[in-house]
Amino acid sequence: MSLTLPKRPLGKTGLDVSLLGLGGFHQVEVTQDTIEAVVDRYLTAGGNYVETATGYGRGASETKLGRALAGRRDQIILATKAQGRTRDAAWQELNESLERLQTDHLDVWFFHNIGNDEHLEATAAPDGALAAFKQAKAEGLVRHIGVSSHWPMMYVKAAERLPIDVALIWGNYLDFCNFPEIPNTVLPALREKGVGVLFMKPLADGFLYRSPRMAFRYAMAQDADGLVSGFNSVEMLEEDLAACCAPTPVSDEEIVDVLRNAPELGTYVCRQCRNCTVLNNGSALKRIFELEGKVDRQMDSRRPVNAAEYALRERLKGWFGTKARAQDAYETTTPSAEQLLEFRS
Repeated sequence: MSLTLPKRPLGKTGLDVSLLGLGGFHQVEVTQDTIEAVVDRYLTAGGNYVETATGYGRGASETKLGRALAGRRDQIILATKAQGRTRDAAWQELNESLERLQTDHLDVWFFHNIGNDEHLEATAAPDGALAAFKQAKAEGLVRHIGVSSHWPMMYVKAAERLPIDVALIWGNYLDFCNFPEIPNTVLPALREKGVGVLFMKPLADGFLYRSPRMAFRYAMAQDADGLVSGFNSVEMLEEDLAACCAPTPVSDEEIVDVLRNAPELGTYVCRQCRNCTVLNNGSALKRIFELEGKVDRQMDSRRPVNAAEYALRERLKGWFGTKARAQDAYETTTPSAEQLLEFRS
C-alpha cells in the first residue's frame, strides 16, 4: 500500500509541513548511500521537511544531506540551526551551512539550544545572532526564524524577546510526564502568539524504541504541526511512516491506554495524573517525581534491568542537562521527599 504523509500548516509561516520531518542528528552515524536511500523514500512518501544543525558532526550532517538533496531543493522545506550567539559567529555559521547544504537560502533558521537567560540576552543584543537573522532575511538568505532549547520555560521567554516563527520542542509520552509544563503552559503560550510547533524526540532519544507506533500515535495527538525524527535506515523510516499515515485518528481512549500501559513507563514513572488519589490528590508527590524527572527523566528506578537497558538509561538520563536546575527547585519544595516519607510512616 502506498503511504502519503499528511501535511499541516506550520503556525503562521504560510508553510505546510509534512507530519513527519526528517531530522539530521543521526545522519552522522550512517553512510552516504544509506542517507540517499532514506531521503529518496522520504520524499516519495510526501515528506517535505528536512532539518539539521551545524553542530551535528561539526557540519557532517549538513554535508551529507546537501549531497542527498542536490537537485531537489524545490521539493523541501529546509532548516538548520546555529549555535553562535553573536552576530558575527551566527553569520559565519549561516554561510557555512548554506555551502554545505548546497542551497542559496533556508526556510527556517534556528537559534540552537537557547538554554538560559544569558544565551537569550546575548542572542537579542544589538550585536547578537538576531542581527544576523535580520540581515539574512533582508538579503533573502533566510525566510523564518526558530528556536530550540532543553529548558521548557525558555521557549516562553524567547517568544517574548525574539520574533520567532517556529519552536522545536520535545514531545513524547515519557518527557511529558517529566516536564508537564510543556503541554500545560508552554504550548498554549506559543500558540497564543501564532508560533509554529514542531516536536523533536518523539521516541525520547530512542528510549521508546520498543513502541514506535505507540510513541508516534501519542505525539500526533498533541498540539504540534509536525514531528521531527531521525532514521538510520529505510526500514526504520517505513515503521515511522506507517504510524504517521495510519487511517484511523488517535482517540482519547488510545492516549489513556498509552499512559497506563506503555512498557517504558512501567510501574515507576509518575504520569502526573489529574485524578491522583495519593496524599490528598498527590500534588506534593507529583512535584517530587516531576523534579526527579528533570534530574534523570525518571530512568534510574534502582530496579534491575538487563545490561543493554542499563546502558541506554545511563546514556540518556542526563541528556537535557537540567539536573542543577531541578536540584535548585527542590531546595524550595515543600514538603520535601524526606517529609513525605515521614508522613507515610
